[in-house]
Amino acid sequence: MLTVFSYQVLRLLRDRVLLMWTLGIPVVLSLIFMAMFSNLDKVYEATPMSFGVVQDEAYRAAPGLDGVVERISSDDADPHLLTKVTHSTASEAETAAKQGETNGYLAVEDGQPVLHVTQKGNEAETTRVLRVVMDSYTQRQAEYEALAKAGAAPDKLAALETDQSFTHSISVTPSPVKPETHYYFALLAFACGMGTTVALVAVKGIMAVSPVGARQTLAGLPRWKVLTATLVASWACVFACLLIAFTFMASVVGVDFGPHALLCLVAIGVCSLMASAAGAALGTLARLEIGMISGFTSLLSLFTGLYGPASQSLASSIEQHAPLLAQANPLWQTARCFYGLLYYDSLAPFARSCAVLLGMTCLFLTIALIRARRMTHEHL
Repeated sequence: MLTVFSYQVLRLLRDRVLLMWTLGIPVVLSLIFMAMFSNLDKVYEATPMSFGVVQDEAYRAAPGLDGVVERISSDDADPHLLTKVTHSTASEAETAAKQGETNGYLAVEDGQPVLHVTQKGNEAETTRVLRVVMDSYTQRQAEYEALAKAGAAPDKLAALETDQSFTHSISVTPSPVKPETHYYFALLAFACGMGTTVALVAVKGIMAVSPVGARQTLAGLPRWKVLTATLVASWACVFACLLIAFTFMASVVGVDFGPHALLCLVAIGVCSLMASAAGAALGTLARLEIGMISGFTSLLSLFTGLYGPASQSLASSIEQHAPLLAQANPLWQTARCFYGLLYYDSLAPFARSCAVLLGMTCLFLTIALIRARRMTHEHL
């Protein structure tokens, strides 16, 4: 068995096509993703912009508004949205905005804060956040007036007026999650699916679906030993390719896989075992070629969200309306293994996905063994 194992490992590693699909494409796509997402955080980052504030009598009469403006314009503000430019009248602020000195101005009209934004300022992400802040202030003031009319205690009104915290940062995952992480999980699932081709080629080489395989079936070594050694060799090659891709994503690309690094290796081992078993089952089909496996893997990757927002929406819709169909997708389960380690406090989702993949492995191996025993040389 050791001789068969060594032979199959060397044979598979020499196959450049297999290495390209299983290792080369995931690494190349990782680099493409890294280039695509390199400035993603900056695109949606609210950076301080020059903005006028009309500090007239109406502004000073608005309760708590000056405090709100200070909280978003001071140097240590979080979020720091504005570089405040003070004006005494609205006409002065409007002139400065038209001359390009500011991106707009804030004025109090009829007791309500109103934002006047230039075309340039309207395109900035900061303006969207600023509108949310002003809407929050308006809502808070409506609550203040309602409580005052209802005769609320002065200390409660004072607390409502001074408490102008707009956002509270909380962590719902064991570690911070970037929006692009989803793509790398789907890419690892794609690489796992392409690993099926490794076992496909290896099993075809020992089965009677080819002249070489037919000669090997006549050897003195029991068929189950040859098949076992071939499967172990396939698993070792797929595991090595996935491990290299995982290491590349974690160290070069900087993908955060969560605090359970050792369990990520377990996930890679289980996923590669499933891929090898699936390849073994498919390898017993005489007319099945690598191109068909590639197409099928690309189709299944559609439901893991690999191809962008539209693909992610489709995957989410299937998970919601047909959960069993989504869970029957081995690539979906592969991606969920890494999801379970990053997004959940409990390891139960991770263990559940691994158990499903191991069940699929047993099913594929059973199919491979039954098919292998029934094969003859009549079609050669």
